[in-house]
This record gives sequence, structure tokens and C-alpha cells, in this order.
Amino acid sequence: MIQEPILIVDDEADVRTTLLEALRDHGYSAEAVPSGEAALTRMAERAFPVVLTDLHMPGGQTGLDLIGAIRHHFPDTLCILITGYATLDTSIEALKRGAYDLIQKPFRLGEIEVVLDRALDHASLLQKLRAYQQELESRILSRSQDLQAAHQEALALCDLSLQGLDARSPAAALDPLLDRLCLHWAPGGLACYSHQEDGSLRRLLARGPLPLPAKLERPRPGPLVAPHFGYNEEHLLPLGNAGWLYLGFKERSTFSESDQTFLLLARHLELALRVR
Repeated sequence: MIQEPILIVDDEADVRTTLLEALRDHGYSAEAVPSGEAALTRMAERAFPVVLTDLHMPGGQTGLDLIGAIRHHFPDTLCILITGYATLDTSIEALKRGAYDLIQKPFRLGEIEVVLDRALDHASLLQKLRAYQQELESRILSRSQDLQAAHQEALALCDLSLQGLDARSPAAALDPLLDRLCLHWAPGGLACYSHQEDGSLRRLLARGPLPLPAKLERPRPGPLVAPHFGYNEEHLLPLGNAGWLYLGFKERSTFSESDQTFLLLARHLELALRVR
């Protein structure tokens, strides 16, 4: 049995109490209030997936009025109408107001249980659907924000590359791009090396407190591996055929060589080297 709270609305105290006790005895979680106004007040304090309301409640809202108000303020709540005057017009009007089902007096508790169980199952599915919808919307929003951020990053890098065309030296062209890299990952040390005709790598610029060599010898044969320059985490990364980028971190970092933001920035660094 679904242990979700049910709200009973009836102006007759004996009916309200009898139904409340009977439902609780059969394992349901239930509360009861004497009027539509009291129901709306209680629903503002606690969520009820199902409301069981009498049609005629003299001196206040009718059951139909309450159903209309619930559908407006609590659209996820299902309403079941109890009436001793179940005419065709009443049934049609109840459906128009948004009633989930209608029970005619006199009734047996078993009849109410069947309708309640069906309504609680339906309400549970609605809750799951709403949660899935919210999760999907959240994912779409997050993905849209990621795409927007990537778009802004691409535009910013293009602007920096264009500025580099007017730079007086390769180092001056690379500096704005490396500033961008430091903003993202904050390496303790970095250096940019360009290929030389003799196969070695010449340092164009370096940053950081530890000395970085002015020249690197490329081993023959075999790939160039990250040297040990005193940082706990080190990366030596190719910039196409134009050069190499060294990154050193004092502590373990969040940097990833496959990060799309870094790959885009690396292509702009390669472009700056090629142009120069």
C-alpha cells in the first residue's frame, strides 16, 4: 500500500472521524479538515497527492469549488468527490473542474479503497514524471549553459589570436593566450617551446618560480616525455608540429589533456606559433 498522505474534507464531524479512523485502520496515512478553506490552508503547509472531499458543505466552499481551487493552486493533487446526488450534470461538472473520480453515497469502505489505491498509484506516476521532467530540464539548461560558455570561450580566444597578429614578438603573441590558460588551471610553472631546424626545442618564454631549460633535446627515436623540473605534476604537450607546451603544478590539479577547453586553447597557441 502506498503510504502517501490523503486529505479528507467533510463538514460533518462524525463522517469525517469515521472515515479517517477507517482509513488509518486499513494502513492509509490520512488527515481530515472540516471545510474547503481549511483544506487549502493545510495543503499550503503539506503536500497531499490525493484529496477526498464531500460535495455539499454548507456555509463555505462546495466540493466542486474546492476542486477548482486545488487544480489552480496544487495542479499535481488528484481530487475525488463524494456525493449523495450523483446526477449526470454533477458528474460532468466535476470532470470539468478537474475531479479524478466520483464516489456516490452510500458507499462501502472497500469501494473507496479501490478508488484511493488507483488515485495514489496515478499520483505516484505523476510525481515520477514531474521529477523526470525537472531532471531533463535541468540537464538541458546545464548543456545550454555549457554550450554558451564554450561559444564565449571560442570568441575570446579568437580575439586574443587576432591581437597576437600585431604583437612585436612570438612571446608577446603567446602571452595573452597563456594568461587565459593560467586563468583556467593556474599552473605553478609553464613554458612554450618551438621546433628548431636541428631537431631541438627552443624556449620562447617561461613563467614560474623554478628555472626551466632554455633548450630541450628531442630523443631519437621515441616520443618527447615530460621532464622533471621540480613540480609534482608535469605535462609536456605537443602544439601540432609548431612546438610544445610545458605545464608544471605544485599539487595535483584538475587539468586534463583531453579537456575540450584546453584543446581549443592549444590550437590557438599552435596558430600563434605557426604565424610567427
